[in-house]
Amino acid sequence: MRSEAYPILTAGAATVRVIWDAIREKRPIVPWQKIIWFPLHIPKHSLISWMTLLDRLPTKERLHHMGLLNDCKCVFCDDLIETRDHLFLHCSMAEYIWKSVFSLSGIQFFPCSWDSFWTRAINSWKEKSLLTSILKLALNTTIYFLWDERNKRLFQGRTKTAPELLQTIRNIVGLHLRNRNLNSNDNINITLARNWDMCAP
Repeated sequence: MRSEAYPILTAGAATVRVIWDAIREKRPIVPWQKIIWFPLHIPKHSLISWMTLLDRLPTKERLHHMGLLNDCKCVFCDDLIETRDHLFLHCSMAEYIWKSVFSLSGIQFFPCSWDSFWTRAINSWKEKSLLTSILKLALNTTIYFLWDERNKRLFQGRTKTAPELLQTIRNIVGLHLRNRNLNSNDNINITLARNWDMCAP
């Protein structure tokens, strides 16, 4: 990297950001960027969401197409093929968690296709409200822990129930947003803070 770094450093670039902007590959902003990479995001959760969105995770369906696996059943329901869409959205485990996450947020979850789910999130979760922050965090955290639980069942023989997984997601989101400045006159914010256990004990 010396040949690339030398002209940048000798030109007076003094900060990491300036150097990074000079050497990184620049691509157009994608519409889902602010749903995955936002100021309060949890990096490892956002990374799994990004890989899931691009369909890069090694689900059983993908491994089967590569000739690496014959058993394609979902590890959660032991029924349908473990595709990305089934595992993260349509399986009974995923559907239970999404319905609960949305219910805790005071909105209703409507089963839909993977593309419709993301399109709705991209178009609706634009504000800088507490609800939007919760939904973005919950989205990434849910995807992360569904993948984590899938791997633990597959490789370690360890399992959590759907309510236990939901409680883990609720704890992570609540702790991440705990003690943030809230409009205490806003009943919606008060309800959200209570539902997501955001108030310090």
